[in-house]
This record gives sequence, structure tokens and C-alpha cells, in this order.
Amino acid sequence: MAALLKISPDAHLTFKGPFNDVVTSILTLQNITEEKVCFKVKTTAPRRYCVRPNSGMIDAGQTMEVSIMLQPFQYDPNERNNHKFMVQSMTLSEVNASLPLDEIWKNAAPGVVVDKKLRCQFEVPASDEPASDPTPVPPVPVSNVKEADPTQPAVIDQTFISNNGSSNNSAEVQKANEKIEQLMKENANLKKRVAEAASRQVAPADQSYHNAAFHIIFVIIGWLIAKFVI
Repeated sequence: MAALLKISPDAHLTFKGPFNDVVTSILTLQNITEEKVCFKVKTTAPRRYCVRPNSGMIDAGQTMEVSIMLQPFQYDPNERNNHKFMVQSMTLSEVNASLPLDEIWKNAAPGVVVDKKLRCQFEVPASDEPASDPTPVPPVPVSNVKEADPTQPAVIDQTFISNNGSSNNSAEVQKANEKIEQLMKENANLKKRVAEAASRQVAPADQSYHNAAFHIIFVIIGWLIAKFVI
């Protein structure tokens, strides 16, 4: 069936964001016949739009503008292809021209209604494009350092965590590990000497010397852990 209305735009209704307020697109309908034409505007998303007027009559050769108002909403790119409009039109005879529009559409004969479909397209400012969520940075674990007991052999946690969460990947940590390894060897030698002295029942003064050496080792180890680990 031949078109009764010249519709502009004839393919897409454009809505320009941001969409935190009402956005209006104008649809122009021109009667290109020599008879009175009635029209009706429908949409697949009636809750999203307000159409004024959504129906009416246009005299021969006359033009009418229809305001299609997109209501504020949270823009979703997946929704852009789901919104469509359809403009229906048909001519009026002298018999039914005086009837209410609802009655005219209700009693329309099959094949007399002309349909024109339009799609909606959204233009989103670059600043309003949804940004991807930043990847959360995992917290950096902190090693628990227990106070050494001077009466027990030193136990040292040799696992170090750098600022970016990887193990043993900095020069300072490597240097600290080397220092601690050296101190552990010295500590082992001291333990051996203490054991040999105990077997020979060394004098209390010698035993005090070795206890003082243990204290010095523990202080150095604590300083290294505080400097390179914490």
C-alpha cells in the first residue's frame, strides 16, 4: 500500500545523551494525500517514552510534529537495539471522520492501515561511556615477627613479601637473606662451641660470654628484619 505520510526522520530516531534528564526527538508527519489522514504512534518500550501527541488527524497537505521524549534512565548499551517505534496511518472517509479516533481504529478494515517502522539510536558523550571497574589490588600480606627467646635457638622466617606481593624479587630482600644466612651459620657455630664448652664444664664467666653473644645475634637479626621486611 502506498504511503500516506511523509515521515522525517524515516529510519532512525536519534536521542543524544547524557540520559540523566528528558531527551526529546522530533518526528515530523506530513500528509501527502488529498484526504484527511489519522495516525497513531506505538513503541516497544512504552515505559521509556512519552509521545505527544500519540495519535491525531492531519488535513490534506498539512504537517504535524510529534515530540518523543525519552525519560531519564541508566544507559545500558545492550538496550540500544531493543527500542523501536511504529507509525500507523489511514485515510478518513466522510462516514467515519466524525467518530472518535479510538472507534475509528477499532473498526478499521483489514489492509487499510499503513505501517512505518523506525529504530532508536542513542548518541552517548565520550565522558558518559560506562567505564570498566578497576581491578582491585590485593592487600600486601605482612609477616608476623615474634620476639626471640634468648634461651632458645633462633628461628627465622625467611619468606619476605615485597611491595608488589612477589617473593624474593628485590635486591634488598636478597641482601637481607644473605645476611641472615650468614648469621645463622655463625649462630650454629656458636651453638657448637657452647655444646663443647658445656661438655668440658666451662666456667660461669665463659658461659656468660656465650649468652652475651646470643643476645648480640638476636639484636642484629631483629634490626635486619625491621629494615628489610617490615
